[in-house]
Amino acid sequence: MGDGRKHILAVDDVPSNLKFAEQLLGDRYKLTLAISGSQALKFLNKVYPDLILLDLNMPDMDGFETLQRIKEDPSLSGIPVIFLTSEQESAMEVRCLQLGAVDFIRKPFVTDIMIRRIETQLELSSYRISLEIQVAEKTFLIERLHDVMSTCFAEMVESRDGTTGGHIKNTTSYFKIFIHALAEHPSYAHLFDEGYVRNLVRAAPLHDIGKIGINDAILRKESALNKEEFETMKTHSKIGGNTFEKIFEAIEGVHNIQHTQMGANAFQKIFDTLKIDEGDDTQFLHIAKDMALYHHERWNGTGYPAGLAGEDIPLCARILSLVDVYDALTSARPYKEPFSHEKSLDIIKGDRGVFFDPELTDIFLGLSEAIKERLNEKITFESLFK
Repeated sequence: MGDGRKHILAVDDVPSNLKFAEQLLGDRYKLTLAISGSQALKFLNKVYPDLILLDLNMPDMDGFETLQRIKEDPSLSGIPVIFLTSEQESAMEVRCLQLGAVDFIRKPFVTDIMIRRIETQLELSSYRISLEIQVAEKTFLIERLHDVMSTCFAEMVESRDGTTGGHIKNTTSYFKIFIHALAEHPSYAHLFDEGYVRNLVRAAPLHDIGKIGINDAILRKESALNKEEFETMKTHSKIGGNTFEKIFEAIEGVHNIQHTQMGANAFQKIFDTLKIDEGDDTQFLHIAKDMALYHHERWNGTGYPAGLAGEDIPLCARILSLVDVYDALTSARPYKEPFSHEKSLDIIKGDRGVFFDPELTDIFLGLSEAIKERLNEKITFESLFK
């Protein structure tokens, strides 16, 4: 157990300076002394201090090189560093700050100035760390909220759609394999950062959310749909798109609430907490809308509901359409037996450049073994978000 004091590493090749620092700071802080930059770096391999006092002019490895080495290490770069220097030139001060130092203290040391500057930087560092923790906690809660929302709505759809079994889980599972492969592919890697991949995977289970609005007699029919019934079933994509559009309208509408100040503030705090009022924070919902609305569009423009063609179809929907059809082909229906993995891929290959994006089709076909391994696995929504 520590004694609760902040830990400072003082680095100076002049023993008298270190002795002064020890006399001045030893009662206030836990103090470690180092006589060179290399000795300081060895110490930092084992211990993470709260602040570093670093002499500028040292033999062998000067303060600039020592600081650069510290900042190059992600595990150490957050430690605030104050330079100790007898230099009076402003250019030297600028270089210190450019390298990442938070402040500098001139020699000979003035006791009150030295203590106050150290206290200020320790307070700022504590505040920054506290904010980072709060942001991390808030981000975790938002991520968890999105996962729970996706899971609950997807399970609701599956509970109503008795003819497709685990379609949503299966499709999302194949989709996850496909997305991670695209994230490493030269043509797509620049598009698939970690946040985008996460939002794609959590949005995929919502692609059939519009089926909630389809009559049970059609949704749960145990035989092939007739033409009129199929036209009704096709409306699920528009229903899904409209569902997310209403969510966006609700989010925008919160800013126009004209109730009491207390009520307005309460709503604002909710939306501020959920981070769903602007910018990239709504990426998940935009992706989910595009998937729900456009996953039945076809590369040659013969799909529905908008008859989009080629790259006018959102990328996320083009990706989803491949795994959506694959699962439909490999799954049993009351009106058909499941096709084999091999036959299903042959059918998809035959529709390359007709129904499906040709480049995406080639990449998907190249994942044959990984997809086949997942074909008969028991999938849960919880496992999809790990």
